[in-house]
Amino acid sequence: MKKVRNLMVIGTMAFVASLFSACGGGSNNAEAEAVALPTDGILGELPKVVAEFEAAEAAVDAKYEKLKNDDPEKAKEFLKEYMAQGNRTKFKKETLPAVEKTLEGKEIPAEVAAGLPLKLDKNFVLDSKRNASTSGVFTPDATKDTPWGNYKLVAFDVDGNPISIAGRGINVPGYIPGDGKPFSATFFISVDDYSAAGWARLQKIVIMDKDSEAFKQAEDQIKAAKDAFKNKGKKE
Repeated sequence: MKKVRNLMVIGTMAFVASLFSACGGGSNNAEAEAVALPTDGILGELPKVVAEFEAAEAAVDAKYEKLKNDDPEKAKEFLKEYMAQGNRTKFKKETLPAVEKTLEGKEIPAEVAAGLPLKLDKNFVLDSKRNASTSGVFTPDATKDTPWGNYKLVAFDVDGNPISIAGRGINVPGYIPGDGKPFSATFFISVDDYSAAGWARLQKIVIMDKDSEAFKQAEDQIKAAKDAFKNKGKKE
């Protein structure tokens, strides 16, 4: 299994290198940062592989825009040749699924924010499609007025910085929670260029109330980090 995994990673690196060379250099800073991402975290090579692909794609876009201004016909030829390589299809259908499979069974520590009437059965467990799932029950503090629809999932890195917020919160069979009533929660790990560095250092997923000050701060921090990444890219 380890040998297969190593071969897959080597193939991925060669694939990314071909993208960089196709761009004639591209945005060197973004590429260097992607290559430098650690792979010893919970998500293994996933953040690094995605970041390298996104950096290569951004470099292609940058070269195309430059060529379009200097020589439109040459720009069309460059884009045609690049698309013919099928790099995007290979990444989505071959590289990414291969990396996803290495994550199956890995655990992400799970927490419940103070004051929420929930008790978890286990940590989040990853499947081969990047879905991290857990389950639990409501505690005796829960009532029919408990705002469980407000409960959201927030991923944090080892420095306590929020990385991402799940699109959905917890799932409850029925509508009125009570003592011992079960719930489940799933977090799809969606890695983007701006979040890859955080995912590479993932520490835990926390269930929080979206009306809490802590959740609002997490939202603001994630937005600020995304904006900073995009603005940095424009300056390079």
